[in-house]
Amino acid sequence: MSKTSFATRAGEVGKKIVMALKHVFFHNGWVKLIALLISLVLWAGLISQDESLTRDKTWQNVSVSVTGEETMKRNGYIVVDGLGDALSSVSVTAAVPQKQYDAAEASAYNLRVDLSKVSGIGSQDLKILSTANATYGKVTSTTPSSVTVEVDEYMVRQRIPISVTIGGEYQNGWYYQWYLSNPTVDPKLIAVSGPRSLAQSISIARVFIDPEDLEWAEGTLLTTGEIKLYNRAGEEVNSPLLGITSEGTTIDTVLIEGTVMPTKAFYINELIELQGEPAKGYKVVSTKVSPEIITVAARNEVLEQMNELALERMVNIQDLSESIVFQIKVQKPSEDAVLSNDTVTVTIDIAPDTDAAGGGA
Repeated sequence: MSKTSFATRAGEVGKKIVMALKHVFFHNGWVKLIALLISLVLWAGLISQDESLTRDKTWQNVSVSVTGEETMKRNGYIVVDGLGDALSSVSVTAAVPQKQYDAAEASAYNLRVDLSKVSGIGSQDLKILSTANATYGKVTSTTPSSVTVEVDEYMVRQRIPISVTIGGEYQNGWYYQWYLSNPTVDPKLIAVSGPRSLAQSISIARVFIDPEDLEWAEGTLLTTGEIKLYNRAGEEVNSPLLGITSEGTTIDTVLIEGTVMPTKAFYINELIELQGEPAKGYKVVSTKVSPEIITVAARNEVLEQMNELALERMVNIQDLSESIVFQIKVQKPSEDAVLSNDTVTVTIDIAPDTDAAGGGA
């Protein structure tokens, strides 16, 4: 066969192959589409399983914890400002593996500020820390990356006394022993800790009791009261930076024990009698008794037998020519009774009797 005939035959075969490929390409497009989709699925599957491939994921307003507070206090420091607003608007970005992207949460990275890094008073910058997670990757950035805090010296004031104050009026006919004598308070002393500028100003702790909150029945009463702190000027010092403890335990209330008893009132003016007469030419101008009323609190069985107070009724003014003051002791009707006053002051005003002198002339 000549070279020309071979070339001609080869060209004809090539044309047939091209025509066949064109036919497949133009008339079997759905086959190619399926093949393309399968390829894409396989590619996506391979990409998602590749741990080395990550995507950035960002969270806003992430919760940032605070650690190392006790260590900081043992080192003699306390943060007084800077942790509130700065930690409420933190955003964080992490490089998350492809297959964990949807499941990843900001909490997986343990964002925190470590107060044990505080090393002095005044302004200090503390970095916002994070922990890499074996499943969800690691943090690449936080905004802000640190917070500026104000630090003061930390101190503990020991043996702060507690006093009890009853507000308002006690129920008519009943007496709560706290009004006239110190109650039993547990604990009696507390420790106050916090910034030196605040803790050193505390001089006393008080507990206020509202009589309307008490159960008015004869006998022992137990109740609790909230502790309030006051400085030397009598002003309340209320700050979340101050801590109250007793024997190492944090407390905010104390246990108070007192006695509730019925009462009976006695008018002293009706009991005092004058004995004798002033000196010649003098007279009694007035008699004043203070207090005018004494209230006795005692067991009901004691009060039922009381018709009058046990005191010296007679006041001797025989031959007196000037005013005089007597102190009269009031006796308790029983050992556990309580008197609103245990002494009565009687003032006798004596003056010249000018009317008698005029009559004699």
